[in-house]
Amino acid sequence: MYVSEVERIAAEGSGLHFDAVHTTVQQLEEFDIDGLAWKMKRDAPHLWGTLVVILSVLVHNTNQKVNYLQCMLGIFLQSAHTPQKVVETLARMGLSISVTSISLAVLSLSKESNRTIKSLGCTMLAAYAYDNFDVDLKTSDQRVEKSNDTLKHLTSGLLFLLQHGTSLDDLRCSHFLWERFKDLLGEPEFVDAIPVVKTPIIAAHAMEFINSTVSGNIQAITGLLAQARIHDPKDRDDEEMPDISDYVVLFHGDLGTAECVHAILQCRAVEDSPWNRCQYVIFVPGLLHLKMAAADALWRAFIHPVAARHDDTSLMHDVGILRPKETGIYQSKPRFRHMHQLITYSGICRRLDCWRSEVANLDPRLTSLEAFVDTKPTFTQLKDIATIIACKYVASSGLERVRHKPGSQRDMQFENVLIINKYMLLYEELTHAMNVGDIGRVELCIVAWILVFKATGKHKYAAYMTEFLLNVHFVYPAGLRRAIRYSMLVNPSGQQGKFCSVDWCVELNNLFIKVINSGKFSNHTIPHIILESPLVQVYRNLHGVFQKHFLHNHVTTRRQEADMSLTFVELCTYFKKNQLHRMQVGRSSKLCVDDLMDVGHTLMEKTESELGQDAVEDDEESFLTLDDVAVELGL
Repeated sequence: MYVSEVERIAAEGSGLHFDAVHTTVQQLEEFDIDGLAWKMKRDAPHLWGTLVVILSVLVHNTNQKVNYLQCMLGIFLQSAHTPQKVVETLARMGLSISVTSISLAVLSLSKESNRTIKSLGCTMLAAYAYDNFDVDLKTSDQRVEKSNDTLKHLTSGLLFLLQHGTSLDDLRCSHFLWERFKDLLGEPEFVDAIPVVKTPIIAAHAMEFINSTVSGNIQAITGLLAQARIHDPKDRDDEEMPDISDYVVLFHGDLGTAECVHAILQCRAVEDSPWNRCQYVIFVPGLLHLKMAAADALWRAFIHPVAARHDDTSLMHDVGILRPKETGIYQSKPRFRHMHQLITYSGICRRLDCWRSEVANLDPRLTSLEAFVDTKPTFTQLKDIATIIACKYVASSGLERVRHKPGSQRDMQFENVLIINKYMLLYEELTHAMNVGDIGRVELCIVAWILVFKATGKHKYAAYMTEFLLNVHFVYPAGLRRAIRYSMLVNPSGQQGKFCSVDWCVELNNLFIKVINSGKFSNHTIPHIILESPLVQVYRNLHGVFQKHFLHNHVTTRRQEADMSLTFVELCTYFKKNQLHRMQVGRSSKLCVDDLMDVGHTLMEKTESELGQDAVEDDEESFLTLDDVAVELGL
């Protein structure tokens, strides 16, 4: 690369050749050192960058205070956990600042982060998200004064700027909500398409609190607000500190945090001031944890029952081909990653088999999708076939009529396949809506998933999400409703299709804090973790700068997509052999899988009926149910 650049600027057409024999006055008068530098930078950018580094080292050796490049490199080495010996060696060579100077720079950055957090917090237009993480500080020596419990519990937090037109007036509803919920304060949630705007995210200092308890959540909430320069208005000794009395603040988290926050609001409702009763807290559930609950619900319905694993068309047989060494994990209790991959991969192959089966129905000569592709179908034809597939191979209301027929006239395995297809598509729809920021479609999916949660025994999630949607659509003022909806999905990159949930950002922040930036050896301590916890994004940005300017090739944080083509071929071949999407009258199954939404709706009606009978008439509002939300959303 450097050789080619040298050859380029040395070529005759570069404009840098000077014929001394034919020198003219005009050439001397038009000589411009800045223009010469610009040409060299244009034609040899990498060589020019190397020259800048060499000049920086030479100037630094002349005057130690000229150390801009050395400071940048020193902080980069700190973020990359470079050994101290290497840093000191580079400092002696004039390429970096000393270890002591790096520590002072990190301390300065931490203080600057504090100022940024306070600046955003004082605007009162910040949403907060927090979660717990554990750090195991193992030690080789056991002493009396040291606890044998090396597992330390901390809480991390993020601040998000509320965008999309959210104003202070939208959040100025604390007293309105308190008057409405003096005895029972509920929780909130979301709706429609979010504009693609890059979301500013600021990491807060980690806190040594356990947010799995009610008291720990109180400490986490007040600790985050304290970092944002928000305290009890009664103790207000800072004129620039905002008065939170009339405002609400959005806090994002998972279901466990939501239960603790709900308990806080209940037990503190008797306090005499808005601050003491945490009147300002509005809790918003994280969509990542909702998606995890959805994956778990599908496991409970289609894999956990032993009878559901025996049919040749069952989801467990897909596991045997996609993950043959992990069948035990799927039978016991798979993690979210396992179920997400299974739903994604199996869903792709099942839909491909739907296409193969339907194409063969239209033209028996087309025995494979490859043969169909060779016919060069038009886009209109593809849409028509897709419509047929959606109606024919996905469970609908007509399935209930089929199941009233005698067993000898039914294909029970085919019926189960249609139900599996239905809920795999529902999961894919939720995933797609979250990725593109279509919060309206996310809400429509949530209504369906609430029924699934109810049918699979996830009653807490069903009840909480129902209450949340009711509050958002029928209780909260319009401004607050919009602020909540548009803050549930954020876009850190500002790119189309790159939306992610707030709790996903918190989990990523936790990963960087406890795995990448937690320090090593003697630096692997709680004070060090807390000190550098707000610098996660600073370090990531710095890595990007150095990777760009120092030509770090093959560096990425994205995991390469696995080549699943051969595995997909094997699974599709298995589907074709067992006639997955072709009805065979008389084919029986050891388990007739119920349509989860039908089961959930029946259970919801029973619950709502019981609650409706217990509801007191002196309530000013009519009794609201999930059906009211469905009507509001146009379902």
